Amino acid sequence: MALHSLPRRADSINSMVGPSLRAVFAAVLVALVLSPLGAELLKSKLGYYVELPAGFRQVGGDGSAKVSFADPLGGMEFDVVSFERRRYPQISDLAEETAVKLGSKGDSSDYLYEGRKAIFSELSFGLNQEKKKGFAIYVEGRAGGDESSYALLAFADESDFNAYADFILSCLDSFSVDRGALRSPGPVSQFTLAWPPERAKTATVSLAPLADPGSDYNPSSLPWSDEEAAQEAQTVDREYKVLCAYADEPNLAKEAWARFYRMIYRESSARLDRLAVEASELLPQDDPTEAARRVLAWTQGFTYERDLEGADFVAPLASAYGAKGDCDSRAMVAAIVLERLGVDAILMVSRDYSHAMLGVDVPGGGQRFPFGGKDYLVGETTAKVGLGMIAADMADWTKWMGVSLGN
Repeated sequence: MALHSLPRRADSINSMVGPSLRAVFAAVLVALVLSPLGAELLKSKLGYYVELPAGFRQVGGDGSAKVSFADPLGGMEFDVVSFERRRYPQISDLAEETAVKLGSKGDSSDYLYEGRKAIFSELSFGLNQEKKKGFAIYVEGRAGGDESSYALLAFADESDFNAYADFILSCLDSFSVDRGALRSPGPVSQFTLAWPPERAKTATVSLAPLADPGSDYNPSSLPWSDEEAAQEAQTVDREYKVLCAYADEPNLAKEAWARFYRMIYRESSARLDRLAVEASELLPQDDPTEAARRVLAWTQGFTYERDLEGADFVAPLASAYGAKGDCDSRAMVAAIVLERLGVDAILMVSRDYSHAMLGVDVPGGGQRFPFGGKDYLVGETTAKVGLGMIAADMADWTKWMGVSLGN
């Protein structure tokens, strides 16, 4: 069936979010002052992962076959329900039975998520004398194995749907069917734009600073898709709206900020694989410190660009291919490229300094940032200084937080 009120376009989905989002969550955050719960990546015994917005908590289920989560005021619910694949030979059987049991009405559309058959559906049903509205995603387990099939349901009171729409989509998009899917676009993103996308165009990218000094390296022409860049930007905008709900709540703001970057990394990392492969071929395979120096020099040459009217973050595709962006965009691009070489890289973010940097776990002298039991050598991406150097007036580590991005 074709979706009418839910076209397969990222801009259409995201346009449903209403202006009351921040007002609703202002009240939500006040309720969390006594016992805040931070955002974290959760792994099920069945092998799937979810990373919920800061403050969401488990409110029901057995922790395995069904898990239910809710925002602090209980206005929104997110359920992950698993089934043995043989119970529903076709994923459409699961979607249809769920709709019948709920009494839900709404359009549905078939697509592929991580190579598995999937269905994206609208939800509209009654529960406890309240009208509910939201979305569901059904994912079919692979045939011939012991993989489960899943029903992901996210909904709120119909009257609050516009306020919660970004959170509903963000929760659904935070689901990863297995560990490999942690660095692929989420199931909402793969619905709005087929993954992997068709890249009918090419874009010229200069990676000269990554090559050996004195080499005759020429700019590379790499596959490009305008639709892919637009999809990535839409995800950034959605996650920024989620982040904004925590702007005035110090108990949850840091966790929300870290999740914002991890959700963007998840959306973007695999989209940069082709560029990262090209870059890795120019970098020394046996010298991670030199590789980090060259990647840092490359990002230091980017054009400084900000979008103060939106998320104030240039999405990684646009940043890497256009050699532009602010500090956090550059640091994320650098981390993704270094990941290809097996270099452990993190984001360093400071609200006090309104700044972000790269941190790399490589040998070498200079300033190091302690995080997660390691000491990361710092990399300033917006000034042409060496690896391990930081401005003296930004060197108070208590004013920085680390953000681990990859697996």
